[in-house]
Amino acid sequence: MKNQYEEDYLIVWQKWFDPFGEDDIDHTDSDPINNEDIIDDEEEEFYEDALKRTPKPIKAIATPMGLIPYNENTASSKIFNFWVGHTNFSITKDISRILETIDGVETLDVFTRYRFRISVGKAFDLSKVMKKINDTIYHSLENN
Repeated sequence: MKNQYEEDYLIVWQKWFDPFGEDDIDHTDSDPINNEDIIDDEEEEFYEDALKRTPKPIKAIATPMGLIPYNENTASSKIFNFWVGHTNFSITKDISRILETIDGVETLDVFTRYRFRISVGKAFDLSKVMKKINDTIYHSLENN
């Protein structure tokens, strides 16, 4: 049976996906023209050669330290285990402090009054960290 405070307050967890990571398709191998009847062999060689010479676009992110190339080593979704918490209560400074002090919470970003993002350290059990967050916050809200 649930406690009273667990029925009144709710955190819904959603895995956070990197918006830059959606375009993982390598377009350099694609044929620029699919209809072979339109171009002859000489033109086809020209297009293939042009594709080989065309540099692959480089993604970059702006940081306080300047532009950093965005690749497998710098992709935040590869480095951090991000989760978004959606709440039906305000994320106050007190709630933020609670989140920051829970073992396993590596980063905290409060997006809106009802939404925050955390990353859980790789050396911690995700389900235990989330349970600790839920229990601690629900208990705090019950006592206020």
